[in-house]
Amino acid sequence: MKSIMNSVTSSHYIKSLAFDYIETYSFQRGDEYQAAMQVLRPERNRLKVRKQKRNNLNENEEIRLSELDALLAMTQYLIDNNGLFHFSSQRTNTFQYDHEVTKLLRNILLTKITDVNNWMCAPIYRDAIVFYKSSGEIISALNICLSCEAMAIDSSSQVIADGRTYELLRKFFKEIGHPVKS
Repeated sequence: MKSIMNSVTSSHYIKSLAFDYIETYSFQRGDEYQAAMQVLRPERNRLKVRKQKRNNLNENEEIRLSELDALLAMTQYLIDNNGLFHFSSQRTNTFQYDHEVTKLLRNILLTKITDVNNWMCAPIYRDAIVFYKSSGEIISALNICLSCEAMAIDSSSQVIADGRTYELLRKFFKEIGHPVKS
């Protein structure tokens, strides 16, 4: 079955959001994440091999394998289909709508698209911005891969941006103390 991918420009995306504040998140990085991966990957491999060779997993092991498959899938998003945050997510900042940082972010996402880079790698989203209503309701989550220069709302919705947008986002995250590799 073919997957259908929707896309929207970064300027259309940010203009369409009615939000009251944002939070920035870092995930899939750091020593704790790497340590967790060293435990989770072998556990998944053991269960997967056992299922393939002997097909003798009990119900709990089947559930666990399914959980591990979801946790270790190629592309991870900050918020999963059940509305749960990635286990490695760390909130780094919170800014109100009228804060200078939020204004800067809006301007970055409004960058005119003249040059879109299309790298031939699968994105590994490590940075994200979540847009909230004042009630705490999540409006949208923007997953960002600064390496591949890719953004997505979820597995079926990508956000198209100019190459310059990613340079500005990299600088933006660094300036607010977000852990971004140089």
